[in-house]
Amino acid sequence: MKYIQKIKSGKAYNELLKIHKSKGSYEDIKDDKSKNFTLRTDILRDLLSEQNGICAYCMRSIRVENATIEHIIGQSYIDNRGNKIGRKEDTNYDNMLAVCQGDFCFNSTHCDKSRSEYQDKNPLLSFTPLNKQEMRKIKFTQSGTIYYNNLDENSKMNDDLTKVLNLNCEEIKESRAKILKAIKKSLVKHKFNKKFAQKELEYWENRDTPYRAYCQVAIFELRKYI
Repeated sequence: MKYIQKIKSGKAYNELLKIHKSKGSYEDIKDDKSKNFTLRTDILRDLLSEQNGICAYCMRSIRVENATIEHIIGQSYIDNRGNKIGRKEDTNYDNMLAVCQGDFCFNSTHCDKSRSEYQDKNPLLSFTPLNKQEMRKIKFTQSGTIYYNNLDENSKMNDDLTKVLNLNCEEIKESRAKILKAIKKSLVKHKFNKKFAQKELEYWENRDTPYRAYCQVAIFELRKYI
């Protein structure tokens, strides 16, 4: 996972804001290409742009064709007082992320697809990629395991990462491990030179082109040597 800063610009955002203020429904936000009306797709494009082309959860590279809109507060969420918070926030741009289709793990789903299975028991995640302080506590082991702050801590955060979002399935772990291995190999080759590490960091953080898949893994490792 990587920190996401909301940009809130563009025609799609402005149109969605009007709908949200008028208390409209997300289900009413549909594409009608026959009328050249593609608001939901345009919203997804805006989300992908501010995320620079990666899934908000697993950080795989995604495009409009293989991405979907995720609601941080699930649309069906109702609080203890019976307030339909999910319904109230389903047109709130601040409550939306772009995510993959959750189909990379061989024997299971992940990201939004995996989370949907926990909506009854675990309707809210304990963190959000929109929170910079929380994202600074996301770490990775050399084997590619993602964890929150302390690997040995049996926290709600780690439970959400491992079970709810299933971000430690073998396929995703192996992909992250390959990135870490390649970074470490380059660092060894350049004798852990600080200037080299800084240059590599700038490459992985560059927003002028779409982020490379699992970019935060490389950023996490490189920052250790700067």
